Amino acid sequence: MLFARAILLLLGMGAVNGFHPNHESGDLDPGDFTDTDITEKGILKAVSWFMETSPIPGKFPKAPGELADKNSTELFKAYFEADVSPDRFVKALEEIVKGNNQVEVDNGEDSSYFFHCGEIAKSIAQLRALRKAMLVSLEEPVTLAGLESARLNAGKALHVLQKFYSNTNWVEMGNDDIYEFLINEDSNVTVPIAPASIATCKDCVKNISGVYTCVDNILVKDMLVSGYKISATCKTKPQGQCGHGGKNDTTQDTYPTGGINKETSDPKLSPHAHLHKKAAELAIQATKNFFVEGDASLLTMVDQEIFRKFFNLKGYSLVFVIDTTSSMADDIAQVKEKSIQLIQKFSTLPDAPFNYIVVPFNDPDYGPAFKTQNVSELKNYISNLTVAGGGGDCPEMSLSGLKLALDESLPSSKIYSFTDASAKDEHLKEQVKIKIDATLSEVNYLLTGTCSKRKRGSVTKRIARASERGYENIYEEIATYSGGFYVLTTKPELSRVLGVMELSLNAAPVKVTQARLDGTRFSFPVDETLTEITVSVKNMRSSRFSMTIRTPSGATARNTKTLIDTTNHKIVKVSPIQERGSWTVTVSPSSSYEVEIGGKSLLDFSYQIMQKQRDYMLPIQGRPIKGSSYAISLKMLGDAKGVKVKHLVSISERGTARSVPLNQTSDALGNVLAIATLPFDSSMSLLKVEGLSPNNLPFSRVSSSPIRTESVEVLPLPGQKGTMSPGETLRLSVVVVNDGTPASFSFKVWDDRSFLRSFSPKSSFLRTGQNITLTATFEAPVRQDKFVSSIATFTAESSTAQNYLKLPIAVITETALETDITPPGYNLMQLKMPCAEDSQNQPECFRHIWRMTFSVKDDHSDVNVKVNPNPTGVSCHPAGTDGDKDVICDYKFVSLCS
Repeated sequence: MLFARAILLLLGMGAVNGFHPNHESGDLDPGDFTDTDITEKGILKAVSWFMETSPIPGKFPKAPGELADKNSTELFKAYFEADVSPDRFVKALEEIVKGNNQVEVDNGEDSSYFFHCGEIAKSIAQLRALRKAMLVSLEEPVTLAGLESARLNAGKALHVLQKFYSNTNWVEMGNDDIYEFLINEDSNVTVPIAPASIATCKDCVKNISGVYTCVDNILVKDMLVSGYKISATCKTKPQGQCGHGGKNDTTQDTYPTGGINKETSDPKLSPHAHLHKKAAELAIQATKNFFVEGDASLLTMVDQEIFRKFFNLKGYSLVFVIDTTSSMADDIAQVKEKSIQLIQKFSTLPDAPFNYIVVPFNDPDYGPAFKTQNVSELKNYISNLTVAGGGGDCPEMSLSGLKLALDESLPSSKIYSFTDASAKDEHLKEQVKIKIDATLSEVNYLLTGTCSKRKRGSVTKRIARASERGYENIYEEIATYSGGFYVLTTKPELSRVLGVMELSLNAAPVKVTQARLDGTRFSFPVDETLTEITVSVKNMRSSRFSMTIRTPSGATARNTKTLIDTTNHKIVKVSPIQERGSWTVTVSPSSSYEVEIGGKSLLDFSYQIMQKQRDYMLPIQGRPIKGSSYAISLKMLGDAKGVKVKHLVSISERGTARSVPLNQTSDALGNVLAIATLPFDSSMSLLKVEGLSPNNLPFSRVSSSPIRTESVEVLPLPGQKGTMSPGETLRLSVVVVNDGTPASFSFKVWDDRSFLRSFSPKSSFLRTGQNITLTATFEAPVRQDKFVSSIATFTAESSTAQNYLKLPIAVITETALETDITPPGYNLMQLKMPCAEDSQNQPECFRHIWRMTFSVKDDHSDVNVKVNPNPTGVSCHPAGTDGDKDVICDYKFVSLCS
């Protein structure tokens, strides 16, 4: 069966439904608030509030408001009182934003995600269901998949929450505070919803430009209303009902004309554009309260430890994955001596990791993972590692150990694997790569041998060789994929390369530039934000060489320290830096070298690879396709005020570079943004940003890990639901597209909750351009009485290409999307007031006990009775056979008189 990608994209076409997803989608004033802006600002407010109330051990607490109104870099620097990069927090924030934006594609035709068409009650239920799915994913033990699912559901819940303020009349009702009832069903403030039987809007007036002027067009003043917009779940706009409005609303010319949306400040798009800023401010406050302060906030539902994990506030892990077979005894001793020496040196500095993890492996065993924050405990554990013989053959369970390390460590961690044997479990390679994509951790391999008989000379690499020459082994492939080092050395020389671990002890690492040098001289910029630099030079011919580092004045660099010194590879660290400007490294003899300049700085960038989906520019899922062009969205991090970005450079694995100009802009929060279209013609590439620093010095930054392209796509079929009820099954399908040469593909599907029952097909031969549908069946447990969410991963792999797609799935009870918004009825049965009316204010009234008996009944839900004052003075019991839906309450109070 053949499917064209164009058909899949056409099936998902649509138009804007609320605040726009992001500024990359265009058609917006830079000052307008998008979903991305609102989510980022609200989360920054939440995290700054949390940091103010949760000081670092040993430091004084921050004053209320001291950390407010800061960007992520300023916030982390002020909180840690040091140069600490927020990059891990930024990645968590991007995952939440991605979940928010993805609603436009996955659920764009479902009115309940947008507060459209009067479906206010259903949207509230949708919001609460997504919130509960987030909370369930954060139940102990919190896993990597659980965090990913929780952030995705949080983003979706925030999408619904934020749309309440742009798509209903809450702002027009004159409210200056958020509507707490949306996520807190115990809130004592509820607003009735206008019934469909009454008219809610009148016609707007169209001006000479054809734009509707909608002032006071809402007829209902004391009830909630929302605008109608045509979708798969909302076919028509009834007479008299408010419209969404704007040029993207096909019903804006139907009575009543115009609409009520506040998604932008442009009257062509938003009839209530004049209220856009106020709606956005309330949405930002609601986003903050979703996470902190409110009675139903995330922080009230989970402990601080989980809250920190959710937002990646805990720093990084330094991880050792160690082969414990008998031949590794000397290696382990060297690793222990060098690593402990470095760790003790950095243990009191902000550059220190949050924790240390050791994962042993051999054959057939691996693990368990040892975790500690105590250096002495780490030293004792490594010292007591027991070495033993292998499983009778040379290869070991090294990838199983690495997979466990990725599961147990924090995001963006530094992982070092030590072995002298090949991998016995190479079938885990693709799963390991997917986990690297999710964690952005860096994997470094230091080998003192393999099971092959190739020469054990000292070889060190960081960037892949040209793809047609292949990798030395699977370890080099994984290290290259993650942006880490691959070192193959001898046991006597191991101590000379262990200095590379010092590069990991850096709280604000950046890569300044990277290139292939054919000759003897290489220049690189050192801007004012860099506090240290590292110069790495590798001879591609594996022959001996020398190098000299010079400052802009021509002087030999001072304050240097050699971290690696082998025949073909040298790394030198310079700290502190004496001069700013153009530095040079000179090598001898003339040859082919790979040069990488790193450093420490808060000036960096994040990026997203994006493509058009449902008229929006949204991040891709999986890996980009070789030969295709994508929009690259850049966001500068750090003190970027005054920064001028000029060019985006793609560096291929062969060292060739392609440069495109950048169009600099900003968002509503003042972040420096830039976007450019870039073709991906190489199998693997790095991104480099060039420009001028705040002090007008040339600067460059390179992405920390390479981008790998593939020749196979895994695409979701549009219109699929991702939910099932207890005991039900769910079928999800994806389309696998072969964009490369004819090949045999194997397919795999899994999820972290073991809901998967089957999938088909298991494999298929695909010609160039051919597609096949891969379908998986999931089943929810019959006795599943609470919300559960999971991530289903679909993979396609041939001998030369691999790609994947992740889809969220959830188990939701049948009543989950039902919200009872009708208040219960009550009846006063008896009232005893000993004081007569004319003596109620007399002092003797305090001596009397007042009593009241009343009944409360609700047709749909259990009744929860709260009384003020003296809340402990009320007691209730069922009145009949309906349980807590029909109750009789007695209330007594001693001092009602004043």
